[in-house]
Amino acid sequence: MKKGFLKKLVTSLLLGAMVFSMAGCGASKTETKGEDNKKGAVTTLADIQKKGKIVVGMMAATPPYEFHSSENGEDKIIGCDVKLIDSVCKDLGVDYEIKDMDFDGLLVALQAGKIDMIVSAMSPTEERSKNADFSNVYYKDKHVIVINKDNEGKIKSADDLKGKTIGVIKSSVQEGIVNNDISNATAKSLGKSTDLSLDLRSKKVDAILVDVPTATLLCNANDKITKTEIYYEDNTAGAAIAMPKETDPEIMKKINATIDRVKPDFTNWLTEAMGQVKQ
Repeated sequence: MKKGFLKKLVTSLLLGAMVFSMAGCGASKTETKGEDNKKGAVTTLADIQKKGKIVVGMMAATPPYEFHSSENGEDKIIGCDVKLIDSVCKDLGVDYEIKDMDFDGLLVALQAGKIDMIVSAMSPTEERSKNADFSNVYYKDKHVIVINKDNEGKIKSADDLKGKTIGVIKSSVQEGIVNNDISNATAKSLGKSTDLSLDLRSKKVDAILVDVPTATLLCNANDKITKTEIYYEDNTAGAAIAMPKETDPEIMKKINATIDRVKPDFTNWLTEAMGQVKQ
């Protein structure tokens, strides 16, 4: 009896020690994770100024807004959105690093803390606003249907787009327009505007929908495609800067002040950037 009782007692004590040990490890891991999150969190203007640099996400394949350019053998990302980043960061008192990625991955990266800001002609839609805070709008333009020149006599109005396949940038405003506003049309979503142009040239799509400046550049670079007179209004507010959800109001106030100051210059920056695009 005593021997059995002693055996059970030892077993119970060992199990208790294991549970306590595991619980202790779990608490330690949670605290470390919390400390890491706290260290990585940027919540005030003083925080980001102390950090000294922010990481800006964009899809650098959408001229004239942001695109790669080789100068003296050095690859640089330039464009009117980059001019905006430069002004914003100067006013915030920080340097910046640009992280080039696919457009549909930008919000995911912002939520994951891999980037601090998105400047990529992104519109503050209702759906996006669930996952990010947006600044004031800094630019807005119309969207236009572009077609292969072989279809000039076949696609002349919005009615001619019914049942057609229309190329758009993935997760873009244009994707929503095709899905919601063009009867029986199918959106083919691609990663870059140059991909849209190539698909249109090779007739893998019947048309593409892009903003007017982008359409102008694509048509200048590709003599097989042309703009139509079929325009769609931007049903969003326009392009704005995306920040993490619950961004400190002081930071957003500072960003909005910069946007309000430089907004009259943005069209000039866009025109300048269009001249820098190599055809």
